[in-house]
Amino acid sequence: MRTSVILVSVLSLALVSAMARADQGTTAAAFLQLDTSPRVIGMGDSFAGLADDVNDVEYNPAGSAFLTQKEVTVMDAMWIQGINYGYGALDWPFSFGTLSADLFYLNAGTFQGTALQGNTVVNTSTFTAADMYGTLAYGRKILPYLSAGVSVKFLNEQIAAYSASTAAASLSLFYRSPIPGLGAGLVVSNLGPDEGFQQGFPLPANIRMGVGYKVTQDISVDSDYTQYFNTAGTWSIGGEYGYRILVFRAGYKYQGAVDYNQVEQGYGPAAAAGLDLGLGIRLFKNYSADYSYSPMGFLGSSQMLSLSAKFD
Repeated sequence: MRTSVILVSVLSLALVSAMARADQGTTAAAFLQLDTSPRVIGMGDSFAGLADDVNDVEYNPAGSAFLTQKEVTVMDAMWIQGINYGYGALDWPFSFGTLSADLFYLNAGTFQGTALQGNTVVNTSTFTAADMYGTLAYGRKILPYLSAGVSVKFLNEQIAAYSASTAAASLSLFYRSPIPGLGAGLVVSNLGPDEGFQQGFPLPANIRMGVGYKVTQDISVDSDYTQYFNTAGTWSIGGEYGYRILVFRAGYKYQGAVDYNQVEQGYGPAAAAGLDLGLGIRLFKNYSADYSYSPMGFLGSSQMLSLSAKFD
């Protein structure tokens, strides 16, 4: 009990200290906010209260403490404006807890450099831009119904000849209620020093709280609220329904004052922009493929595809 009280106190202090930086404007390393799981996005970006597979590395590391099998996933995302990024993660349960790791890489492509000569803009050499991070995480039960998680993320941004690096930490709790299938999660993410190329800016820290309910092996629902420290919070809700080898998913994400559902001149209301859809295929017992589609109004759409496996 004493251990759980200490962990909750540390998490509370992290919440207070992070909230003190809320609404301070621009953040660095915006790629930390990119989605990494088609299963989670297919449910509207709701997962903190479920946290029942390898996607917990990014969404709630504390949930990994209740896993009984090793799990691995690889994902490719076709983001807006033709930008692609990749992601992979691993959960490995031990008797003393679960160790996890992941890797993210985004190549923004090649850009044409320009310079001003007199009053004329001329082309110079081309340059590239890329972002990446790697995460190490640990989840452990501190009570039969409560687990805690911690992760450390090492990240790097590059553009042309410039590079910036830093580290970020996340703290999390997961509660498995006496009601079978009902859980709740709390996560504080991206706590770390400022980062930037010539001037440092705060990382996109956030608090995520969620409640999930696994009704049966084929039906799950979850609802999360995420408060970013530099902008409006988001509320999301979603679920999945499995039928034989197929899993159908749908969810909605609402972003309050800066909702995607705003009217954009020339495009009309982007009412579907908060909607997320997903489809999963269960291959044999321990393999799965997942796909998600997220319309984003006048920005286009985002699609993800992943392959996952469980093994003893």
